[in-house]
Amino acid sequence: MLSKFTLLSIIAAVIMTLAAAAFLTLNTLGGRGVVVFAAPTLMGVARGAADLYGSGSVDVRSIGSVMGVRLIQAGNVPDVFLSVDWELLKFIQPRRVLDLGHFRLLLVCRDNYTLADLGHVKLGIANPNLAPIGYRSLAAIYWLGTKYKSLTLDEVSLSLNITYIHNSSDQSVWIYARNFEANGRFTARDDLAGVAALLEGGAVDCIFAHSPFIVARGYAGRFKIIEMPEEITFLQDPPIKFIAVTESGPIEVKAFRAFAVSFTPAGDDFLDKMEQIDLEKYGLWRGRG
Repeated sequence: MLSKFTLLSIIAAVIMTLAAAAFLTLNTLGGRGVVVFAAPTLMGVARGAADLYGSGSVDVRSIGSVMGVRLIQAGNVPDVFLSVDWELLKFIQPRRVLDLGHFRLLLVCRDNYTLADLGHVKLGIANPNLAPIGYRSLAAIYWLGTKYKSLTLDEVSLSLNITYIHNSSDQSVWIYARNFEANGRFTARDDLAGVAALLEGGAVDCIFAHSPFIVARGYAGRFKIIEMPEEITFLQDPPIKFIAVTESGPIEVKAFRAFAVSFTPAGDDFLDKMEQIDLEKYGLWRGRG
């Protein structure tokens, strides 16, 4: 009999194969225009560039950063790819790279909660194996649990089927998240867009979100936006070294730094338009805040 983990791995592989086939079919259709894969956080930036380029000839698709890398590795290559995590560049080979700058991690809640309430509210979490916001949220949770005592890491580890290991030799923290699965007061979705739908629908009380995503969704006027402690906003590298061990391999969790890359001449032209955008309008900074 197959173990639960083996069965889930097979199901995930089948889903990835079907998704790749679907994107391959779309990418081989004639006259498709410029295809853009954009992380949910960067959809506002992608659409802004599409408006300058000519939106009728641009197909912008919301794809989580890790999922986008996997599709590209499988041969489903768009003209342009926008990601929230600079560390993912090592997995692809683009023609051109455009630095989109830095941004912040924030907590978004439906009611008048504070960071001290994280120990009992219902939390929405993105899958760290599919979205960088997932493993960054886990790093933030570790810091909030150890330094600020906002929640209990034992509960987090049990509810999310992850393991935090503190390496005393170099003071690093390893987050083993390959078997991630949400239970209890935690609910998971594949990416930030899916987690946001939980918040908007009232299924969870709070989520972690990037500043550009909050701007693009207009959350400041709808929900309570809670500032994270300065050292864990990811405007700069976190105070300790975090390594997330995901299905894609180990990834060091460093400062937020988004990028856009092109794979075709049409993609190069699209990046030219993107360079004309005021990124601060979308919650991004060329400097470190």
